[in-house]
Amino acid sequence: MIQKNMHFHFVGIGGIGMSSLAAIIRQLGHRVSGCDADCSQKSIQNLVSLGCTIFEGNNTPACNDSSIDTLVYSTAIQKNNPELAAARKRSIPVIHRAALLAELTQKKTTIAVAGSHGKTTTTALIAHILLKTEQDPTVIVGGIMHNLNSNAHYGKSNLLVAEADESDRSFTQLFPSIAVITNIDLEHLDTYRDKADLKETFQAFLAKLPWYGKAFVCIDTPLTQEFVTELPENLHQKVVTYGLSTDAAVVLSNPVLEKQQSSGTISINKTAFQLTVPLAGIHNLLNATAAFAVAQELGISAHKINEALESFMGIDQRFTYRGTFLGAEVFDDYGHHPTEIAHVLEVAKKRSKGKVVVVFQPHRFTRTEKLWDDFVTVFSTPTIAQLVLTDIHPASETPIEGITGKKLALAIASKRKEGTTTFSELEPDYEPLVTKLKAIVQENDLLLFLGAGKINRLAEKLCKK
Repeated sequence: MIQKNMHFHFVGIGGIGMSSLAAIIRQLGHRVSGCDADCSQKSIQNLVSLGCTIFEGNNTPACNDSSIDTLVYSTAIQKNNPELAAARKRSIPVIHRAALLAELTQKKTTIAVAGSHGKTTTTALIAHILLKTEQDPTVIVGGIMHNLNSNAHYGKSNLLVAEADESDRSFTQLFPSIAVITNIDLEHLDTYRDKADLKETFQAFLAKLPWYGKAFVCIDTPLTQEFVTELPENLHQKVVTYGLSTDAAVVLSNPVLEKQQSSGTISINKTAFQLTVPLAGIHNLLNATAAFAVAQELGISAHKINEALESFMGIDQRFTYRGTFLGAEVFDDYGHHPTEIAHVLEVAKKRSKGKVVVVFQPHRFTRTEKLWDDFVTVFSTPTIAQLVLTDIHPASETPIEGITGKKLALAIASKRKEGTTTFSELEPDYEPLVTKLKAIVQENDLLLFLGAGKINRLAEKLCKK
């Protein structure tokens, strides 16, 4: 149990999931310190403004700070981290971030949003609706909400809206009253053995719902359909399905997809409602459908939901406009899985006045290896006029022999019937890639940076020149 006036130390505090938790803990009145290898992140700046003490590196003075009551780490932190070792040596409790989030979910009525894709945007949409309708929830989301300029909000009400991370199975520790599953896809295959393992773990997540709980599940993908069909009766009766499928309880129909907004009709219990969201793409309209259904469950009218959504400004690194480079519009997106990339490319195609130029930094060796053929397929689309691949961002992984960005570029190039595919080194300081882009990009093009690594920093850098 969290006591009063505790001192929490977060290792890797700048991480998007860690920083949001740290912000809430700080606003609950606790002392917060943390360390990170990269202190230039927006999330770090927000924490400093809240009065958190931040150290750069992984072997900081905090190792000898006797005032620390609890050390918090994430799955991204190596087991031999010196701060973890120092804390254990001094018998300081060391907990995973999921345990801390779980503690918060027990104290409030929690809406937890999970899914292979779209959970950050869906979490943010739900949070935004509740904030605009004066529900004042606490919000913990895996991206910087432009409306908040933050990934966290400490609210005075008993509601908590939290993104639930399935990547390391830790979402099974949470205690939601309402759950959302946006989809289930073959993702995080460094953690999950196969489809059966994925479905079993998502079932364990729903098993934490109370007897009165509800689960809103999109059934537009085969794997999620299987998942719902195979649920035991005690969980199946808590599920409210949604999606484009006419078999869903909440049906999205008549989608109208424009350059900067999407709209459609939502049917619930034979009653039709109009929905408009200032985001492009069918995937975002489905995310908004989930948010609409949850808000209705909480008693918010369709009129107030749509009114709230009008002012939604989106999430950082979700097809985010960065400026111009050589007369081309520059966007960056966190998409790093073939399913996500396909959706973003559709949006880019609709938005572009000229050709679409894509820079993709693959993320993780395991993902690249196991989804190799899917990456080759999605990047073979004629939507992309020119594709540039970079080295793989390793995250915390060690290289896998034969799995490189250069080899993936060659595999894609051999399959593409239109356009060009090349590879570029990133070092030193992105110079080889910038030189290549200067030779490719023209006025009215759309330049899209894709990846969950640090490639987005080049998008920002180019637009500042």
